Amino acid sequence: MFGLVNVDCLDRGMKAWIPVETFSRTNRVVHHLSAVLFIGALFLMAYDQIFGSTDALMVHQSLGVMVFVLYFGRIVLMAWFGKPKAIGTRFEQFLAHLAHLALYSVLILMPLSGLSLNIAGGEETAIFGLLTIPSFDEVNLDVYLLMLGFHKSMQWVCYMLLSAHIGASVFHHFVLKDATLKRMFGAIK
Repeated sequence: MFGLVNVDCLDRGMKAWIPVETFSRTNRVVHHLSAVLFIGALFLMAYDQIFGSTDALMVHQSLGVMVFVLYFGRIVLMAWFGKPKAIGTRFEQFLAHLAHLALYSVLILMPLSGLSLNIAGGEETAIFGLLTIPSFDEVNLDVYLLMLGFHKSMQWVCYMLLSAHIGASVFHHFVLKDATLKRMFGAIK
């Protein structure tokens, strides 16, 4: 799943991930756009927690839904266009796959838990005022409290994974001086 293993699809010898030199342009755009939106959602939530801004919370929710759609799409794009093989020793490749699996899981589960939180809490989720996801007619307090706890605890996991991801990118580029970051930006010809 998500590139951890090289899986044969439909018993026809097709690989789950096609090895390529760099990520496709579409995949790179989706990665960078979703990264900006994800970081923006984190900052907006911090802003809301400090200043109690309803507007910040509403934009945070809209960005969360967009991140979910983009990252789900990114997984499909990697299956369609392929992804580069991880650089490094087998252990480093394993760690890279594990880190990406954790990051993708968070980027899917965090928006889903936030949406579930709203639905169970009886609050509609308006996505930039263009689309509204309805809630339950009645508040389901048990599900609401479960999702609230999960969503809040995942916030810290997000901070750690995001920091590790950025740190690993910088480490690869400036210390190891390998092509990891260049492949993400499409600089390899």
